[in-house]
Amino acid sequence: MTLMEKKTTKMEKPKNRSIGRPVLKGETPAPKAAERPETVSENDSVSLETPQPEIQARRSVESPRLRVGITPGDGGPLHYGALARLFSDGGVFESVLPFVYGSSSLLAQAAEKAGLGDMNVAAINQIQDIKGKRAQVLEPRAEGEDGDVDAYAALQAGIRHLAQGQLRVLVSLPLTDEEVRERHADFKNQAVAVAEIFSGSPFRLLLARSMRLSFLTTTAKQDTAGYLSPQRVEQRIKAIYDVLRSDFSITTPRIAVLSAAMQGRPAQTDTEVLKPVVDRLLEGGMPVFGPYAAQDFFTKPDHEAFDAVLCMYKEQAEMAFDILPKEDCCYYTAGLPIVHVEPVFGNGDTESAFRAVFRALCTGVDLDAARQQNMKLTENPLGYHAASYRRDSREEN
Repeated sequence: MTLMEKKTTKMEKPKNRSIGRPVLKGETPAPKAAERPETVSENDSVSLETPQPEIQARRSVESPRLRVGITPGDGGPLHYGALARLFSDGGVFESVLPFVYGSSSLLAQAAEKAGLGDMNVAAINQIQDIKGKRAQVLEPRAEGEDGDVDAYAALQAGIRHLAQGQLRVLVSLPLTDEEVRERHADFKNQAVAVAEIFSGSPFRLLLARSMRLSFLTTTAKQDTAGYLSPQRVEQRIKAIYDVLRSDFSITTPRIAVLSAAMQGRPAQTDTEVLKPVVDRLLEGGMPVFGPYAAQDFFTKPDHEAFDAVLCMYKEQAEMAFDILPKEDCCYYTAGLPIVHVEPVFGNGDTESAFRAVFRALCTGVDLDAARQQNMKLTENPLGYHAASYRRDSREEN
């Protein structure tokens, strides 16, 4: 055969070529795409008292992009102005699918008022209909007295989708708790409302660019003995350690513990509670250090050497606001099978609020990505298939 004949000869396509790993003898084949269970519909009855263990492993069937639900909080001009600024940038739709629980008319009005042009805002009835690359708003059925979508109804819609497994990441803008309690007396705050539908021991983490902080109680509580007990301190340190490994991909987190001696309180808790717990965990191989004086801890660069800080009081954690811009911080409800993030608004202008929402959105997406990656790495750490192992064992015998 000549060289010309070789070039003009048509390559034969291999026949019966299988795609993916072949099914071994005795192994049950994987279900086809049409046989796999669909996403839970909004009309399905889901018990909020018994959390579904497979929630964190479910993925969206309709879109390869991650859905991110955003609640407007108080729903004022500042909140919708920040959301309009967020959706005006088309780059936000490249890797994720964000949408708003709220009012489509208020979002369009905020965009027009901010000079962002005629924003194409789509009102969606069901979460399954959310797709494409445009601003989309899912309006809850319950409405407030003035006709606008109620803030509590928007939050409850997001919580319902989290419980049903149709949503993995929820970003909730700041909400005035006292105003919600006027009509819903049992409401505490957004983090508690989200955490109540899942089992476990969730806690809040204040996330900043250079530190992560958690707190056990506030100085306003008179009886701090129950909140600063050795069992509770040790439990929180271990919980922070596990979250840093699973959600932040930190192999060996370093944790600092702050002193309880603050605002005239004696250092008795440090010597009787904190120091014994820290020494016991450190001897067991967990890199925990302290207790450190809170007044000096944040004024020195030493805090950058730790991956997380455990504060005894919320006021200690809020000291970080003195050295960091508020729009660079957000609260993360850790210890849940889903991701819930709350941005912190700073100066009260639309631009800083937009930066806070954008950072909270990116933080929620990064946390979910790290968690999904950790799940893949730990679901089969030995890297062998049970069917292959059984076959190799039979061949050896």
